[in-house]
Amino acid sequence: MTSEIQIVESQTSLPDQLIIKSSSSSTKSTGGAKAKLIRSHIPVKKCGPQQLMKKLKPKTPLVKRYFTSGHDINEKNRREATDEPSPFQYPKDLEVFAHKVMTKAWRNDVRLKELKMSCFKKPSHKDRQKRDLLNRLYVEEPKLMDVKTILELAPEYFKIVEGRPIPDHLDIRQYIETVRESLRTKIINGYREDDIMLIEENILLEQKIIDTIRDNYDKYVNAFEEFLYRDHTSSMKLLKDSEIAAQEAYDKYSEYKTVLKKFGAIRSSIYNSEEKWRNCQMYEKFLFLVSPFSWRVQRFSKYGSDTTEEEMDEHLFLKYQLSQEEHEMSLTNLLDQFKDKKDEVQVPELYFTSAEQLIDVFRFMEMQNLNSLLHSEELAVPLEQVRDGMREAEAMFDEEINNLQEMIDKLEGGISWEEERAKYLEDLALKLIGNEFKNLIMADEVLNLHVFVEDVYETRIGPNDANLGMAEMMRAIETKYRNELLAMDKVPAEQVAMLERGCYAEQMMMMRLAEKAAKQYSELQRVTSKLNKAFAPPFVKVGGKELKKRSPPHERRLQQVVQQRDLTPGEAEYLDYFTDFCKYADDPKDYGIDVTGIPGGSSAEENVH
Repeated sequence: MTSEIQIVESQTSLPDQLIIKSSSSSTKSTGGAKAKLIRSHIPVKKCGPQQLMKKLKPKTPLVKRYFTSGHDINEKNRREATDEPSPFQYPKDLEVFAHKVMTKAWRNDVRLKELKMSCFKKPSHKDRQKRDLLNRLYVEEPKLMDVKTILELAPEYFKIVEGRPIPDHLDIRQYIETVRESLRTKIINGYREDDIMLIEENILLEQKIIDTIRDNYDKYVNAFEEFLYRDHTSSMKLLKDSEIAAQEAYDKYSEYKTVLKKFGAIRSSIYNSEEKWRNCQMYEKFLFLVSPFSWRVQRFSKYGSDTTEEEMDEHLFLKYQLSQEEHEMSLTNLLDQFKDKKDEVQVPELYFTSAEQLIDVFRFMEMQNLNSLLHSEELAVPLEQVRDGMREAEAMFDEEINNLQEMIDKLEGGISWEEERAKYLEDLALKLIGNEFKNLIMADEVLNLHVFVEDVYETRIGPNDANLGMAEMMRAIETKYRNELLAMDKVPAEQVAMLERGCYAEQMMMMRLAEKAAKQYSELQRVTSKLNKAFAPPFVKVGGKELKKRSPPHERRLQQVVQQRDLTPGEAEYLDYFTDFCKYADDPKDYGIDVTGIPGGSSAEENVH
């Protein structure tokens, strides 16, 4: 009973201590199960809060101890790392050089101190990290206060959890994780502070760049304003000069317009006068050509002896008309040309002295035109008749051509019909020859019948030396058959029956002989195939995997084949006349002749001699 009570007490724990597990409670044995059963049936005496405090009060007072306690570290010799300058902080621009110099000197001093130490006392990287660790991790010991129990805070605590073990709320793993998270947070905060400092440095640099840009901007603005002022003054000056030049140009242009009007009037008058002069020349030429022929022949010399009257008539108006080049000529060129032609032109001579003479000439020309019209009217009827004849001739020729074309078309149609019919007949003939006639002439049944008829003819009548046809042979067989039937009518019936039985027996015997010959032929083929297989060379498998020999093959010595010599005339004579030697079956060695040696060295030669 006492052991069971001890087990129950061991399972309970103090509020500020860890759970104490006994060996009996840790093992999964039957004793633990019994203890649980006994505990569930043991009546628990309810205690008051004061009695419970006395029972749960620890034997020794609880004292919170820290890592730095007991090492003579206090507020005076502690090291506050947060107050010291950060080694990761980047110095300012003005302090960079001093920082580098001081860092180099400090490292040199540390290096000299470490060189003076022995190799066992020289600090390593871990030693440097652990240096002043207690001074850096110093925590002030808190003042001890009266500890409040759980019953003072919650009197109903043990009533609610009655009959069950009270787990401890202190979890070492959770505490370690909390410490780790706090350290991680501090490290992250350090990184963030470094980033903030770097951003501040970048902001300062950017501010410097912005200041320089602003100064340059002010300079550029001032320079641009000065440029605008200079440009404005120069542009105003140019505007004034341009107004003066425009006024002068307008005056010149007005003067040019007045001069141009005068020039245009003079030019138009010159062109009109030039055109009138050309018309006058053309009229002069016309009057010259209308004048009598005799008078023209007398004055013909002035136009030159090389040109004829027909050429003059042909180029009458072209001579006094402006060409394309003359239309595009300038006024000065026209004036020069007019001056040159004026010097060349002589005083004109005219046949006509009054207008009545010219009217008479026109009347005469009119009469000639009327006469020509009357003559053409007289010739109109014959011309119309000729045209009608031409039309009739053309119609006749067209009709003949149409008739000939119709005849040609009919002939072409007949020719094409004949060609198609010839082609159809040719195809029909080839079809008949290739199918029906071929079957009638070269079919297997027809050929077999021809052979059978010829065989009957040769066996019963005689050989077919005359190459008779099948119909003639059948007629001959038919006549022979009739004659035989007539002859058989004269023979007695008993003899005919006996001959018939003999014929049947002969046919049966021939059938048996044929069957026996067929069997013998098949057996002969079978035996021949077996002999061929027996005497055939052995089958050699070509290709395949080459076999590996376990031991080297034996070398087979080839037998030396001795070539036999021919018999000498003396040896052959000896064997023929004095022995029973056969050259196809006997060996000369049996008769004392060595055919492998040198001729003349055998005993037979000696016997012969």
